[in-house]
Amino acid sequence: MLEAVIFDMDGVIVDTEPGYFRAVNEYLSEYHVSISQEFNNQLTGISYSRIWELISARYHLSDISFEEFVTGMERRRKKIIAKEGYIPIEGTLKLMASLKEAGIRMAIGSSSPKAEIEKVMDAVNIRRYMDAAVSAGDECKEGKPNPEVYLKAAKRLNVTPGNCLVIEDASPGILAAKRAGMYALGYQSGFGNQNYEHADYVVTSMNDANIALCRKITASPR
Repeated sequence: MLEAVIFDMDGVIVDTEPGYFRAVNEYLSEYHVSISQEFNNQLTGISYSRIWELISARYHLSDISFEEFVTGMERRRKKIIAKEGYIPIEGTLKLMASLKEAGIRMAIGSSSPKAEIEKVMDAVNIRRYMDAAVSAGDECKEGKPNPEVYLKAAKRLNVTPGNCLVIEDASPGILAAKRAGMYALGYQSGFGNQNYEHADYVVTSMNDANIALCRKITASPR
């Protein structure tokens, strides 16, 4: 039974992944470092702190603090957003409207900071749809693929995890959903080389992720 749908944010609600990649490389260029698209694929869907752990270890940047990295990267990303805005993923807002009309509860479970989640909700006008929002980076001890972010979201929604559907575009998030005992709908966005083998169903367009499909997935045996 479908009680709630929990949305990942980056890559599912808004198309932010290319902007993150550009901002990180613009910041790292000051230290004569550039990450490849292949390496960036490994960073999709995980927390800022884990991203910095992986980058600093690979490029021996231990003299730069995590706070410096976030501040420098975010400064550049804000410039990109100011120029280009937040771009909604086609089909996602339509699905949210259908779920709201049907009385299905909704939440965001994202690796992004809480402040970023708040900005996105206002920018694409989805605060009216959301009953909760959880930041793995700010509110959880561990990020995805740990299931904590999704379990917290289910608790705030006051719903049973087994009756939740998570929509994710990244491998760590899909694993987090399954480890939380939830169903997972994988959105194959085309950004990064993600693994969807653990998803219960996969779509290549969010226009295909309608309410009938959401109900069908959660009605199927595990």
